[in-house]
Amino acid sequence: MVVKSATKKKLMDLGIAENFAHILADDRKWDDVKILPVGEIGQICETDSETAASIKTIIDGANQKNKLENSEAIGPVTAVTLGRKVRSRARVKSTADMDSYNKDAKLLSLDDELSGDAVFKSLVAAVEESGSPRFTDRIYHDLTEAIHARGIKKLTKPQAKKVVAGAIVALDRASIDPYEAAGIITAQSIGEPGTQMTMRTFHYAGVATVNVTQGLPRIIEIVDARKIPNTPTMTISLHSDKSASAEEAKKLAAAIEVTTTVNIATLETDVAQRRLVLKLNKSNLKQKNMSAAEVKDKLERATRLLVQGDKPKNPSKLTLIPGVHSEEDLAELAENPPSYTMLLQLEEKIRDMRLKGIPNIERANVQYKEKSGRKDEQGNDIGEYYLSTIGSNLSRVSEIETIDRSRTYTNNIIEIYDHLGIEAARQAIVNELQATLDGARLEVDTRHLLLVADVMTSEGEVRAIGRHGVSGTKHSILARAAFEVTVNHLLKAGIIGERDHLTGVAENIIVGQPISLGTGSVELFYIPEE
Repeated sequence: MVVKSATKKKLMDLGIAENFAHILADDRKWDDVKILPVGEIGQICETDSETAASIKTIIDGANQKNKLENSEAIGPVTAVTLGRKVRSRARVKSTADMDSYNKDAKLLSLDDELSGDAVFKSLVAAVEESGSPRFTDRIYHDLTEAIHARGIKKLTKPQAKKVVAGAIVALDRASIDPYEAAGIITAQSIGEPGTQMTMRTFHYAGVATVNVTQGLPRIIEIVDARKIPNTPTMTISLHSDKSASAEEAKKLAAAIEVTTTVNIATLETDVAQRRLVLKLNKSNLKQKNMSAAEVKDKLERATRLLVQGDKPKNPSKLTLIPGVHSEEDLAELAENPPSYTMLLQLEEKIRDMRLKGIPNIERANVQYKEKSGRKDEQGNDIGEYYLSTIGSNLSRVSEIETIDRSRTYTNNIIEIYDHLGIEAARQAIVNELQATLDGARLEVDTRHLLLVADVMTSEGEVRAIGRHGVSGTKHSILARAAFEVTVNHLLKAGIIGERDHLTGVAENIIVGQPISLGTGSVELFYIPEE
């Protein structure tokens, strides 16, 4: 069961009992729930007709209220004539109330978890006494953990001073000098290991023939800000109360994995009688957690055709005829049979039709992690089940009620940006670069990766490092021209009268003068003694 949390919340807000709302929201959006007839509501909720009728009344009332509000908000609705049918078209952008901001709670959440530790406090006092303004909570945290790792629980005042003095020396060594060419150093630090990378492929999630892009191709994907990576993948974690159950993980995998018609049935095209016959595979249906009635219902809703079963309940064969929408159309079939082209078009449409699952999630595999970081009452590590997917759709997966959103991850950086924002995308760039380099057993300082991520996301969106992104939007004309399409950049700059102030590296090298970095950033005069 994959419960749509937004649908369940809306039903509960309308006053429908939680148990009924939970069942009705199973793999259904609000648009699917509001068109359910009374009989089907009673069947789904396993309740009497009176209760089902009252639920239907509440849903219809909310639907009418929404229509009234929408018509008042957008004014008269434009009627669009399509053939013989007249459909009303009105698009309204939905809005949601913002969560209230609690300043005190936010400030408390920023406090370090070790801030009450004795070692942490000793270090803070020593730094305040030394007058160094460069220490952050992260430095205090790392120093405290390192001291605890050595079995020391408290620090005397002289010991704290000694630790702080050593940390100040290390900070000075780690800090970059003013006017240092940080970008060039970063490019060299990533580029040099990049030339050593070989194209490696790793079997993913224990499934043969499935490979994940690694090495240099993956680095190129990340810095090019590709909208869809070659091998999009997701790691989906379940809530702590569900993660220990393999059955729950299998149910979720069956629910989110895309199931097409050919996955659960064999298609036969009867050219003589101009009809399409689907022979359902019962074992595949059971594996996908579907019923024959569910397949029949979804085919009817998707094609708007009459789907005939060989049996009233639990059919094994389903028949579709092009152009036959109801029982009445069967009587006219002899006089006006469907064409061969219509039959082929219907077969093409049904063959790849998505009956269940989330778009783009081609496969979902249940995995087991022995050390999940959680512990039982005795202090032992608790294992957990999670899903590894081939394909990614973060926004749709996040709607599922049983998943843990805080531990669900995708390697598609653009999806992270669209769903979670630019800060999350920046962190994802760092994570993906680090994971790729670690996979190739190459060491690159994290600060170089941070600089790349900062440059790619500094404008509020994920930009590629190339002529369509960072390099193509530099302020210097000569720097843009030196990268690619030289004539175009120079011609455009000449037409609009653009000026180059020669503040960067490439433009100064082109005109043959010292760059304003390193020794070129200062002027040195020799004044001899008289």
